[in-house]
Formats: sequence, structure tokens, C-alpha cells
Amino acid sequence: MRLEIRLFGDEVLRQKAVGVVKITPEIKALVENMFETMYFHQGLGLAGPQVGVPLRITVMDILQEGTGRIAMINPAILDTGPCETMEEGCLSFPEVVVPVERAATITVEFTTPGGKRKSARMSGVAAQAVQHEIDHLDGVLLVDHMGAARRALLAGRLRRLRARGAKGERR
Repeated sequence: MRLEIRLFGDEVLRQKAVGVVKITPEIKALVENMFETMYFHQGLGLAGPQVGVPLRITVMDILQEGTGRIAMINPAILDTGPCETMEEGCLSFPEVVVPVERAATITVEFTTPGGKRKSARMSGVAAQAVQHEIDHLDGVLLVDHMGAARRALLAGRLRRLRARGAKGERR
């Protein structure tokens, strides 16, 4: 089942997500629905708060990095490497792409939907996507990474998007 994506301006995007205590059939179904939603919107990743569920769950599919389809429950970054600036977009910010400084390599620990705790070393787009989705779990948004000049340049677009999200409009 495809879920609705919350837009910038929706209050749920600013909430800090809570950890998943038990992996239930409902959590597994949510993960599958998040994948379906992400694929429909042609995204690389999606976090629980973006679909109105303030739980620490993310899904990603990064083929070019060899990571492929991966769901992370209660992810935590354990280690980071040097930073680089990369272009970044977000399903909650349609048609907005900005340069963001992120660690080029990370080690992340997470629980799979099957209940297994894992860690993985990721780099490039996969590392960027994990950091972006964990930002969502912490209530940090793409706009928070923009400098004043970029925010000023996008002010009209961000204002319109915020108004749409605040009114409850969804993708």
C-alpha cells in the first residue's frame, strides 16, 4: 500500500522519532509500504516521519553503490570519515536540490526487519542517504543544511512549500 509523503511545513517532520521496541507484523508491513512509496516517487530513501510515522525506521535502495534494498530499524552512525559536499534532494522537498556537506564514509548499526542487529560500512551516495534519513529521524530537514544565501535564493519556493505542508497537503 502506497503511503502519503509529508511535505515541508508538516509538523511531524520536526518531531524526533522514537525507537522501535518490538518488530511486529505491523512494523514489517510498514517497511514494505515505505519501499512501495519510495519506489513510486523514484526516491533513494525514505524515513518513517516522512510518511507520518514518527518511528526510527528508514528504507533505501542504492543500486550504484552496491548497497541495494535495505531497511534499517533504529539506525545509529558509529563512525564517520572525512566530509565532502554533495547535491541532495528530498521527497518532502519536491524540486529542491542543494549542496550538503556529509561524511563520505560511515559505519552504521541497525536492526533488520527480521530482528538481526547488523553493522555496515558505506560510502558515497549510500553514506549520504543514511545520514539524510537519520536526519529525518532526528527532526533535521534539508532546509537546516542550507546557508543563508541558498535559503534566500529559494525563499519563495520554500514559503509556498511550507504553506502546502502546514495545510496538510501530501504527495
